[in-house]
Amino acid sequence: MIKKRIKNIPKNVSNEKIRDYTISNNFVYEGTLDSVFKAIMGGCLLYLGDMISKLTGLDKAFIIKNFKEQNVEYKISNALEKKKVSDFIFKLPGYIINLECNRGYWDGLIERNDAYFCKIKGELLSKGEEYSKKIKVIQINFDIFDNFEECLGKENISKFYMKNNENIIETKTSEKIHIDMIKSYNKYLNGEELTKLDKELVILMLDDYLEIKKIAEGDDELMEVSKRLYELTDNIDNIGLYDPEKRRKEEEALKIEYHSNIAREQGIEQGIEQGKKVGATSEKKSIPKSMLSKKMEIPLISEITGLSKKQIINLM
Repeated sequence: MIKKRIKNIPKNVSNEKIRDYTISNNFVYEGTLDSVFKAIMGGCLLYLGDMISKLTGLDKAFIIKNFKEQNVEYKISNALEKKKVSDFIFKLPGYIINLECNRGYWDGLIERNDAYFCKIKGELLSKGEEYSKKIKVIQINFDIFDNFEECLGKENISKFYMKNNENIIETKTSEKIHIDMIKSYNKYLNGEELTKLDKELVILMLDDYLEIKKIAEGDDELMEVSKRLYELTDNIDNIGLYDPEKRRKEEEALKIEYHSNIAREQGIEQGIEQGKKVGATSEKKSIPKSMLSKKMEIPLISEITGLSKKQIINLM
């Protein structure tokens, strides 16, 4: 659970007064909010390059020099979550990297992010098999939950690949990374020493500008994020962006929609199976009825269809 200060944001007042209250009380938008997350990742290249380098092993200078944000957001086309889009996607020579900020775990989260991942892979294949082999797709999940405790152990990063029982990787063109941000945040709360990556994760989870400035002091990459968070909060056009209650309702609606769609799909499958059974039963009845209409003998119909004489007579 992330510790937050209570915000008594004034109601029924102008946006200017809301902004002034927020800034004067050292509140800033939390970096894990969808639109804020995208703004930081797309506008803080030093920060992005340093963090992605640590997570993927790619050269920081290579990332910063070749970064190209993807304007196209990958929409999910299946029934699970057809209205949702991916969080952030950028290109590098030989790479497409998809960043997802997961503010909480729910049934269907992994399937949703897999859908983004597969959508990207599918579009690469549509350009040709040889082209797709030259591009590696990496999805990085920033998880504000610890559901991967067992596989992460003491570390807060885990990489997933398609492997067989002998632990041989099927392909080197796909990789998924999960980061347990809660571990870094708990280290921060407990006053433990933080690595640079810990700080890069924690700064996204804070909404107190004084704390953010303190953790960023003397660090170019972190100060870049600190400045960006202040600018976003100070921009009057962004007023209302951070609405905890609205966000909570959206997340609850997301979970309900997922479970409803699953139930609906299961219902459809059951209906199809039932229809097959009904169809088979109807077919069994229609054939002997047709034979009876042609004045065929009941014993012969029974021999051909496998129905008993009693069953055939009941069809008359």
